[in-house]
Formats: sequence, C-alpha cells, structure tokens
Amino acid sequence: MDSHILEGLTLRLEATERALRAARRAMWMGSFLVVLAMCGAAWWVTNRMPTAVAPATVEAQQFIVRDAQGFARAVFESLPNGGTQLVVFRDPQPGEKWRERTGTGPFSFGMRSLSNNSQLMLNDRDGATFQLMSGNFSFSKNDTPMVTLATDPAGGRIWLADSTGHMQVLSAGLLADVAKRSAKPSPSPKHRRRR
Repeated sequence: MDSHILEGLTLRLEATERALRAARRAMWMGSFLVVLAMCGAAWWVTNRMPTAVAPATVEAQQFIVRDAQGFARAVFESLPNGGTQLVVFRDPQPGEKWRERTGTGPFSFGMRSLSNNSQLMLNDRDGATFQLMSGNFSFSKNDTPMVTLATDPAGGRIWLADSTGHMQVLSAGLLADVAKRSAKPSPSPKHRRRR
C-alpha cells in the first residue's frame, strides 16, 4: 500500500475513535440526565400526592397480649353488658382458652368497670384473693371469705371469719355502743376502814 492511502486510513481511524469517544460521553451524559429527570419527576409526584396520615385512634372490642409462644397473657375488652375489663392471667392461656377465663380467672390481676360499680381483683397462686369494689373490699382464701369491709346506708360493717369459716359481723353502731360503754366512768369503789 502506498503511504498516501495508509495516511488516509489512519486519519479516518483517528476521526472514528474521536467520534466514538464523543458518542460515549454523550450517552453517559444523556443517561445521567434521564436518571436525574426521573428522580425529579418522582419527587414532584410524591410531593403533590396527598400524604397518608397514620390514624390517631385505634379501635377494637378486644386487645389480647400474647407471649412469644402465642399464649394469651392479658386481655383488655368491652363486655357484652356494656362494661369493660382488663385481666392479666396468672398462667398463659393457649389459643382461644382465654375467652373462658376472663370472667372467673384464674388471673393475677383484674379490673372491671361494670354498669353499677367498679371492681379490682388481685390473686396469688396460693388462693388468696383481694377484691375492692366501690362499696366494699374483701379478702378471701381458697374462695372462703376471711375479712369483708362494707358500707351501706345503715353504716359500715366488718365481717370476720373464725377458723371454721363462720362469719361474725361488727357494725358501726355496735362499735359505737361499745365505745360509749367503755367511756362511762365506773363507780368508785367504797373503801372500808379496818378496825
């Protein structure tokens, strides 16, 4: 080949390589601009869309707290009679067994708001139960009342159980009578003179 043709081919090859480099730069720049335009469009669309606000209120008739094994440990629920209750079970309740236990237990802690009063119950594993209601409170052992304090229009009363479980009542009136009798001065003893 003659040098003139070789020189022409070299110039063409160099021009083609320059054009190829320019095309690559243009493709990279174009790709960058397209991605930038897409990001800008996505930002614009998301700012123009109505934002979803998390609800400020969660509503349900029952909330059940379950442990890692799926056993019910506590229930906060609306009762069919219109009241509400919060119950913490003494032992984990499998599956739906908790439904049978919310009224009677066994539970460690229970709190109810009923139509005519409220109730707070504390129980231990030994069968001791403390119950507080708006008009009374009681302590029982193995479902046998041991001490009950109550108020009614007639006054306050205390019921105490003896070792057989038989209840004796002390009323406010009885205690007032005992206090009056003990407050009366006793007659002074007559002293006799010795002879």
